[in-house]
Amino acid sequence: MARPQRSEEITKRIIDLIVERELPPGAPMPTELSLMDDIGVSRNSIREAIKALQALGIVEIRHGYGTFVGSAGSESLQTWLLFRTRARGATDVGRLRDLLEVREMLETELTRRVATDHRPGLIEDLQACVARMKRKGPDAAEADREFHDLICAEAGFDLARELTGLFWDVYRIAESELGGPAGSPTATAKRHQAIVDALLTRDADAAAEAVHRHFDEVRKRAKAGPYGGFGVARPVPVAHS
Repeated sequence: MARPQRSEEITKRIIDLIVERELPPGAPMPTELSLMDDIGVSRNSIREAIKALQALGIVEIRHGYGTFVGSAGSESLQTWLLFRTRARGATDVGRLRDLLEVREMLETELTRRVATDHRPGLIEDLQACVARMKRKGPDAAEADREFHDLICAEAGFDLARELTGLFWDVYRIAESELGGPAGSPTATAKRHQAIVDALLTRDADAAAEAVHRHFDEVRKRAKAGPYGGFGVARPVPVAHS
């Protein structure tokens, strides 16, 4: 069996080959014999590396057909993030806080950009989400996610959109650890409405501030939950002139 460090090197080399040869998702992978010749390692080492890449979604094994380049979706990263945020340990609070802070940084900047340049129908779509948030039930949570996804999609950065969606999903899954739903549907809708109002006036600073205030509410709730002491409310900055 390949040593851990050696195994990681082989895995990285296979990824390099996929990139160098510009193999798109769904393309057949080079055969084991070809990889053995290219990398200069044993068949067992190649198979171990392929299994590791399969777990990451970088390759896909279709039994009876062969091995193909995968789509490398966010599923494996979601599993990793969930483990880090839900496992009981000394640094759990910091990990969950970091997840929230990174999401806030991404969404604040994306919303700021969208504020000054967005399609006419965006406001209408966001208003529809806010209306759905006012009603209790699964659709309220789905409307919340859709609200943030609409803004991220409008910004036009696919990777940022995928990451913010991933962070939202992971946080919601771990939410029960923080003491249940965040506030009333009315309060949730109000915080999102403030973001819509700022976008309507195309005020980038006001939009960014509305996003910050939304996350401040999440921090307050987290601080009062079972994890106690999670984060602190962000000081309100002076708006740019």
